[in-house]
Amino acid sequence: MIEKKLNDYMHGFIVDICDKIGPREAGSKQEELAGNKIEEELKKFCDETHQEEFICSPTAFLGFVRYGALMALFSVIFYWLSLLVDLGWLQIDNIFSLIFIVIAVILLGITVPYFIFEIIRYFEFYDFMFPKKESKNVIGTINPTDKVKNTIIFSAHHDSAYEFNLFYYLKRIGQMMINIGLLEVFLLFFLVVLKLIFYFLPIDITMIFFGFGIVFLTLLPVAFLFMFFHTYNPVLGAFDNLSGVVILLGIGKYLYENKNNEKVFPKQTKIHLVSFAAEEAGLRGSKRYVKAHYDELKENGIIIVNMDGIAKTDKLLIISKEPFIGAKYDPEIYNPILKIASDLKLNIKTGPLSFGATDGAAFVRKGIPAVTISGLDLKEELLPFYHTREDTPEVVDKESLGQVLEICINYIKLIDSSN
Repeated sequence: MIEKKLNDYMHGFIVDICDKIGPREAGSKQEELAGNKIEEELKKFCDETHQEEFICSPTAFLGFVRYGALMALFSVIFYWLSLLVDLGWLQIDNIFSLIFIVIAVILLGITVPYFIFEIIRYFEFYDFMFPKKESKNVIGTINPTDKVKNTIIFSAHHDSAYEFNLFYYLKRIGQMMINIGLLEVFLLFFLVVLKLIFYFLPIDITMIFFGFGIVFLTLLPVAFLFMFFHTYNPVLGAFDNLSGVVILLGIGKYLYENKNNEKVFPKQTKIHLVSFAAEEAGLRGSKRYVKAHYDELKENGIIIVNMDGIAKTDKLLIISKEPFIGAKYDPEIYNPILKIASDLKLNIKTGPLSFGATDGAAFVRKGIPAVTISGLDLKEELLPFYHTREDTPEVVDKESLGQVLEICINYIKLIDSSN
């Protein structure tokens, strides 16, 4: 059982960061200050700490959304202009039907790859168009008492997200509109390409395209709302994800205070405590870490335990897959943690992350064993403080931090005893 004073310590660090540093946009001075403060704290408990710099284009991940929405909106207009020419309702030369539909294809040909590769699959597809900035991952290492036979990385991220207007004002409906909007854009792209092809074929299916055109009119208000999808005002990010960061600190503090306790302190298991930067910018920090340490991660059989969004007592999710980004977690890796939580009589379940991605996916996609523990079950509900101004220290229960910390400590014992 984790003592109350350790829960107070972890929650107090969240409050301290929020009060003294505030929101932490990826690549910002505030993100850097938070990283420095985290390393300063890790130095108290770790045998070694350092920061690893990397360069990325943090605004590329969401920065094109409003422009993509605008181009989708105009593509509907050009689709209809082409259709009106075909129907004879717009009395101009028929060549304009081709010109209008080609413009629609070009607009969507820019937009759809952005949504697929940058937003859904988290590839850095359009990053060359956006300014580059420097961020830093923070790493602390705790060495075992004997020879190293196992290594566990516990991870979280210390940057915070932009506020999502759709989530703050429309709640669950906003989340649904994101999925609907994306599906409509993909279908629209398919139809405009199909219409372009049929322009050159001796087959008249104008009325079918007219029917779809009526459907696509519903895209106009959705595209308009997408133009205001998010602000450029980062939130405090107490839940997402200082809650995960302070559990890293809790692990370090607990092990340091039990350094002479043979039942607690690892004998043959090295511990890395890693706080990633630029997670909210499309997992840039964890992706850079995987790239820099890939050989070490693969050769040494390192296991990653990632934590993201811990808030409510007895409400935990072990993520089984992240379908957006195409990451599927191995049950052989997460089942031991599930059993530990069950043995501790905690309310925990497994399930998919139905929207977005976590740093754990950056490892899993490269074949590195990982598990992500979260308090965010988007399939069940959209928490009112997820990516909104309501993400303040008050939404994080101290006891929930202690529960996840206890899972991590017991997992260290399990891996260490497996030797």
